[in-house]
Amino acid sequence: MADNEFAASDHLGRQQNHIWTKEEIDDKLNNLYRHQPQTFSDHVMNNLMYTMYHTFNFLTGYKHHNPTVSSIEWRLIMLESVAGVPGFLAAGFRHFRSLRSLQRDHGWITTLLEEAENERMHLLVCLKIAKAGVFTKLLVVGLQMTMTPFLMVLYAVHPQSVHRFVGYLEETACHTYKSIIEHVETPGTHLHTGWAHLPAPDVAIGYWKLPQDAKWVDSLRCMFADECNHRDVNHTFAIMNPDDPSPFAAKHRDDAMKAFYLEEKKLRAW
Repeated sequence: MADNEFAASDHLGRQQNHIWTKEEIDDKLNNLYRHQPQTFSDHVMNNLMYTMYHTFNFLTGYKHHNPTVSSIEWRLIMLESVAGVPGFLAAGFRHFRSLRSLQRDHGWITTLLEEAENERMHLLVCLKIAKAGVFTKLLVVGLQMTMTPFLMVLYAVHPQSVHRFVGYLEETACHTYKSIIEHVETPGTHLHTGWAHLPAPDVAIGYWKLPQDAKWVDSLRCMFADECNHRDVNHTFAIMNPDDPSPFAAKHRDDAMKAFYLEEKKLRAW
């Protein structure tokens, strides 16, 4: 593995991601769900998210049946560049809130920063197999310029709505990744032809501690599991009081300890 790839993938001791086992990933693939809106704000966020999702699909001509490699490469770049925004924004809000109130944050900031870093790593991994052109880069900038102010205002007024919105966003990501994985593993599809035998990038092998002979689809499976985790985290935050302690603090410690153990013993995720 190249030194610069290893440096980019090594998160031991800083926003440590969860190292998934095959069994954990398979369990999430077999237990995919959609949250059913309960409150008025839930319905608003659900309708907003899925209106944006279907509009995006229509404008880009996306087809769920046998998509091309190039269409999925572009879709992943757009998805991950957007998904990395809310966590960092929410962490910033809570950071300044903690400073203003002279009180602890009780673990939320750590969880939100890990989410933002995880989504950014997804983007870096995807950019190893996909190239972003000028149009894509301009679109990413435009989305950040419109999405960030909207989420900032909404988080200042009603943070639970933002977390519910992100929960629904992550649900679309989960279903997108599951569909991609199924197409890659199905002979005769465009994605199987282009990606079935593609090796995993070094940065993905280092980040999820994959075997050295891991395939690109193993990276996709790990990204799918990460998105499932973000979905669950945000749907949980959406029903919590902002002053409640984060229920995920112990998980971050366990993730760091597992990563350190694997690194020390020179073991891989599977």
